[in-house]
Amino acid sequence: MFAVVKSGGKQYRVEPGQLLKVDHLAGSVNDEVRLDDVLMVSGDNGITIGTPTVAGLAVRTTIVQQTKGEKIVVFKFKSKKRYRKTRGHRSQLTVLKIEEFLQG
Repeated sequence: MFAVVKSGGKQYRVEPGQLLKVDHLAGSVNDEVRLDDVLMVSGDNGITIGTPTVAGLAVRTTIVQQTKGEKIVVFKFKSKKRYRKTRGHRSQLTVLKIEEFLQG
């Protein structure tokens, strides 16, 4: 059984027991987070596609870790003008453990 959920403007395919890195969500370690935007679910009785979301279905998750992503380096350059800028950032991430799919 798997589902497709939306979090932070991105879509993820999830299964119970899976660890998932998403954009930063408010909360601390061991807090429970409920993802209500379930776009599709596949189970024993076939595939259900939402319009736009599947009514009455949510995914219960637990926050495992609040962390940072890989360092991204942004380098801007204009030839023959002596213009060079180096910037960068690290995205704030939340690691979630998918616990179960909730009906109702």
